[in-house]
Amino acid sequence: MPAFRFAFALAAAIALLTTGATPLRAQGETGRLTGRVTDGSGLGLPGATVTITAPKPSKPVVVVTDAVGQYQTPPLPAGTYAVTFEMSGFETRTNPAVVVGPGEVFVLDRQLGLAQLTETVTVTGEVPKPPPSIPLAPLRTRPEIIPVPKPLLASVCGPEKPGDEDITVGHIVGHRDEPRRELFGPGDILLLDVGGDMGMKAGDNYVVRRRFPIGDRSLNLSLTLKKKPVVYGGQAAGLVQVVESSPESSVAVVVYACAEFMAGDGLTPFEPLPVLMADGAGDPQFDDPAHVVFGELGRATATANQLMVIDRGYSQGVVRGQRLTLFRASVVSGGPATRLGDGVVIAVRPQSATIRIDRSNDAIETGTLVALHR
Repeated sequence: MPAFRFAFALAAAIALLTTGATPLRAQGETGRLTGRVTDGSGLGLPGATVTITAPKPSKPVVVVTDAVGQYQTPPLPAGTYAVTFEMSGFETRTNPAVVVGPGEVFVLDRQLGLAQLTETVTVTGEVPKPPPSIPLAPLRTRPEIIPVPKPLLASVCGPEKPGDEDITVGHIVGHRDEPRRELFGPGDILLLDVGGDMGMKAGDNYVVRRRFPIGDRSLNLSLTLKKKPVVYGGQAAGLVQVVESSPESSVAVVVYACAEFMAGDGLTPFEPLPVLMADGAGDPQFDDPAHVVFGELGRATATANQLMVIDRGYSQGVVRGQRLTLFRASVVSGGPATRLGDGVVIAVRPQSATIRIDRSNDAIETGTLVALHR
């Protein structure tokens, strides 16, 4: 190769490596930082400054905590950031390497201790009379909730296949009084990242939902992403009730839980369904079966008294309360089906339905055939 051509090719390769390389993920993918800044006793610090700085030269992102010490950043490009927490009269703290992934809501709480005084003051003269004692602020009382009738709670929980009409109005940020807690349950007092500006008000109930990928988990995720989008399932984990609301955040109490809650779980309005009345009429339609697609929290198997999702919904005529038979097809053409159990439809969406397994004589697995009764 002539020398000038070799030099040109070498320069082009170096330019590609130094300036043209891009991450494997798509450009523009962003995440967020959220959390709560508290003092040594765990009380929120309103007005604290949170500064988010990227390693390469760029303008830092600065946000300020709200009335309960909560903060949330605007969308940030996925990457590593230094996060500094500052408040007058308190120590400044920095987390030097916070990794924000694409599509991730990273919860980062920080507790700030009182700043130490560095100067000495000598006082001379008459000792003044001590000021009148100031009573300590009372301990926080547990908020009162409006009871939700038990029959309505039966329609809250279970797995589901999210649809295009799903509306997530906000997310759980963390525990109000225990910032380091990661899992939450009945009676816990939670901070939400949405408030009165989005219509949140005391007494409103919201369903806590979590999404998770479903499908063949043995495949390499990067290879799966290149072939087709990730398919998600959903799980309704319980109910929270708003007890306090500011313009940009709220406080809610867990009033019902059928699974643990986590920071980042989404919230959707609670639309209670009437008490379920199962319809015992009809015969199982073995020649036109539906299929089980996943179970609770994405599990592949289930048994009696557990919930699963099937690939038929009200667009295919499925109705709530419809009876069903779970079965395995005969290995002999035209032979009788092997009945594995029976159940009932408890919730219906356009292209899917949630079923409850009432009886089973074998494990019910993903792919099990479902004969709806008609």
